[in-house]
Amino acid sequence: MAESTRNINITPQEIESGKTMAFVAYLIFFIPLLVEDAKKNRYVMFHTEQAIVLAIFNFISFIVASIIGAITCGIGFILYIPGIVFWIMGIINAFGGKVQPLPLIGQFGEKFNLVK
Repeated sequence: MAESTRNINITPQEIESGKTMAFVAYLIFFIPLLVEDAKKNRYVMFHTEQAIVLAIFNFISFIVASIIGAITCGIGFILYIPGIVFWIMGIINAFGGKVQPLPLIGQFGEKFNLVK
């Protein structure tokens, strides 16, 4: 499982007030970046980082799956499964109040440096 290399101190108040917007980040990752209150919430920004990494992963998976699908008559769709699993895990973490990076890809979220 991916481990974060940084220590993020997020208060229980930030978690409670940010759960809904953290969930929204996994649906449409740029929405929390447009809302001022969300940009100030470290919990929301952590999950926004994770959602951005997930969107990039899904985009790359889509391209690879399309190429493999064209070559193998449609078997490339199997590459969508990890993205769906990571998406569900992210939503569960967002609603569960967890600050835990997504497996395998989550550590790349630190590169966006949205959590201040």
